[in-house]
Amino acid sequence: MSSSLLILATALQVGPFYEQKPDYAALRPFYSRESETTDVLWPVFTAHRDWWRFCYIVDYKDHASDDGYQFSIVPFWFNGVDKEKGAYAGLFPLWGRHPHVLFMYDVRFCLWPLWLNYKMPRPSRAEWLETHAVLWPFVSWRSDGSWSFWPFYCLNKRRESTAQAALWPLVTWADYAEDRDTAGAGRSWMVWPLYGQVRRARETQDLWLPPFFSYAETASPRGLPPRTRLRCPWPLFEYEKGPTRRRLSVWPLYESDTTYSYRTGEPTTRVRRFGWKLIELYDDETRVFPFYASGRGHFRLWPFWESETDAQTGVTRGRFLALFPIRWVPAVDRNWSKFWTFYETERTPAGETKHALFWGLVQWTSGAGEREPSK
Repeated sequence: MSSSLLILATALQVGPFYEQKPDYAALRPFYSRESETTDVLWPVFTAHRDWWRFCYIVDYKDHASDDGYQFSIVPFWFNGVDKEKGAYAGLFPLWGRHPHVLFMYDVRFCLWPLWLNYKMPRPSRAEWLETHAVLWPFVSWRSDGSWSFWPFYCLNKRRESTAQAALWPLVTWADYAEDRDTAGAGRSWMVWPLYGQVRRARETQDLWLPPFFSYAETASPRGLPPRTRLRCPWPLFEYEKGPTRRRLSVWPLYESDTTYSYRTGEPTTRVRRFGWKLIELYDDETRVFPFYASGRGHFRLWPFWESETDAQTGVTRGRFLALFPIRWVPAVDRNWSKFWTFYETERTPAGETKHALFWGLVQWTSGAGEREPSK
């Protein structure tokens, strides 16, 4: 039996509209199913094992523990059950409680922004910080003593530092205690947009017309030379030099960035960019946005061709055309990319390549044991 018949035995395809495999089925653009994901008129509706989404309506079910779920009509309505906090619900911006929104936990609000209450973790002290806000962001206070009557005065306590501001951002200043994870004890202040300075145990910095002109020097560990950085003016010119990094940026024309090993001092990664990331040259990859990308296991010449190699199996798959500007997006591949993919290849590590033209209407094999085209 020929290779093409083997392909047809494991996959059924009718143009770009219908495709069926043992673990995949699609009736494009209306429906597709792969493993635990089902799409209907994507991006209108998507269902997964644990959740489903219809436009801005999202339903989530925790199948692992079977004791939590969430239903949302973003951003107005939400309700659910949290395994630790119990039932919750909300009608934004009128009233509600939610166990986790972005970086905030146990969020409560009433006539937002009239009243807001939430908690955030402070891992360094193994504690929770509770914040109350009235007419957010103008008036707020926190359980650690921080408070704000923005923009007139703000007091913010963070780890080993205390930051303050008057008529923010015009006048700001901060005091720092010794902390092994930061630049150490000291002070900083700034009168924006005129001048600012940082004087800490392991960092000094002066800023003129911030953020446009600045010079910073930071101590390096193990007696290595300090790291210096010059911006003159930012973002047009920036130069950074230290034991682990050397960077030169002349924005938007050119950037060179090299990192070095602490142990040996040898370069570990190099990248050069031209035209502010329009052209990027890495040690193992070259990019010319948005038309060209070539690296380990992938190649792309947009909008004509793209190929990718599976790191585990060594199988390389390629296709023509590749109109979508982002490569290998699973949802786009399931529902839309077949409409503009006229030719596909699949090459094994043994050198055998399977070809499919016009959605499998013409198939042939080349390489090891070549076979005639089939229709």
